[in-house]
Formats: sequence, C-alpha cells, structure tokens
Amino acid sequence: MTHTAPSVALADFYAGEWSDSLDEAKVNIDVRLAYAKSGAMALGRKVDEQITTVLDSTTQSTVTLAVTSAAAIQAGLISMVEALDANSVPNDGQRYGVLTPRAYAQAMVVESFASSDYVGANGLPFGEGIPGHRKMRDWLGVKWGMLPSLPGQGTSTAKCFVYHKNAVGYAIQKADRNVSGGENVSADITWHGDRAAYFINHMMSGAAVMIDDTGVIEANLNDTTAIATS
Repeated sequence: MTHTAPSVALADFYAGEWSDSLDEAKVNIDVRLAYAKSGAMALGRKVDEQITTVLDSTTQSTVTLAVTSAAAIQAGLISMVEALDANSVPNDGQRYGVLTPRAYAQAMVVESFASSDYVGANGLPFGEGIPGHRKMRDWLGVKWGMLPSLPGQGTSTAKCFVYHKNAVGYAIQKADRNVSGGENVSADITWHGDRAAYFINHMMSGAAVMIDDTGVIEANLNDTTAIATS
C-alpha cells in the first residue's frame, strides 16, 4: 500500500450583507437571521462546487447515461454502479450518487428506483444530516441525491457522478476564531454606527482534493431531453 498523503491549498471565501437598522424597524421578520441563513447557504453551495469540480477530474472511463426510456435510464444507472464494482470499490454503505434535477426526475421513471416495493421505507429518505435537506434514496447500495450545480446542468453535456466517500477529501481551516463549533462556515454580525446598520458576514477557508479517483465514476447525459414517459 502506498502512503502518499494528498495535499491541497485552502481557498478563502466570504459572503456578507448589510442590514439597515431603520429597515429592520419596518418589517415583522428577523432580517439578520434571514441574511445569516442566506450567507451560510451561499458558502454551502461553494463547498458543493469545490467538491464537484474535484469529482469532474476523475480519469476513470465515462459512462453514457441514455435517458430515452425507463429501460435505458435504469441500464445507465446500473452501469454507473457496475463501474464502481469493477474497480473493487467497497460496497459498505458509503457509496453516493449525485444527479442533476432533470436526471433525478428521469430516474424517478424507473419503477425499481421510485417504488417502495423495491426500496424499503428505511431506504427512501436518507435519515442522516440536516432534517428536511438533501434527502437521499438508497438504491443498489448507493445513496442517490439531487444537486443543481453539477457540471453542464441543464445542457446537452451534463455530468453526474457516483463515488465512494473516502475517494474525495475536504480540508478546512484549523486556526482558532476562524470556525464556529468546529464547523467550516462561521458567521459574524457587527454593528457599524457610521452606517446605522449591521454587517452580517460569513467566512470559510477550505478546498476539496481527490484521494483515489478509482472510486469516482462519471456519467455523461443530455440534460435537455424531455422526461421519459415509458
């Protein structure tokens, strides 16, 4: 076994917004909380983008995902999983699949993917993580989810991926005061008297890196194809 440790240079990102004090007084919502949630989600999307960029760097053979019929869609998804098997990627509950919104909709045409007759009640929603977010479907030993920011999404050259959790790493900063509770994204709300406003700022420092690209399989598809009806 080789013992080469991957390395990556961390990138810094900020997302901030002003909340005017008198504007806050005119509404019956917590504006600062709304901006805090918005900024956190913006940097969360940046993390998604960094990881998918690394997934897109895999050198493994590309699977063509035909979306002309339910049978073709099913065959394409099975081929993606087969490619993991061919690379001896562990089938240990840590396999994940990410599909574009259209590709996920296409997959729902496949009865064995969509029906609880094939996917048990425990496998329909992936119960870990934030409640109500990123629900995943456990099918063929892969936890499938939808991600709008995949390369080429909405075009004729879209890409989807299946991968093992250990094939990709994500590094975050370790310095004190840069993180809140050990999380990647931290927030700071500061009063600026010169502007009579609060500045709600979010910050993160992180980067994704490929650890073993034999655990990442890419699939190409035409994301403009109408959803199959049969």
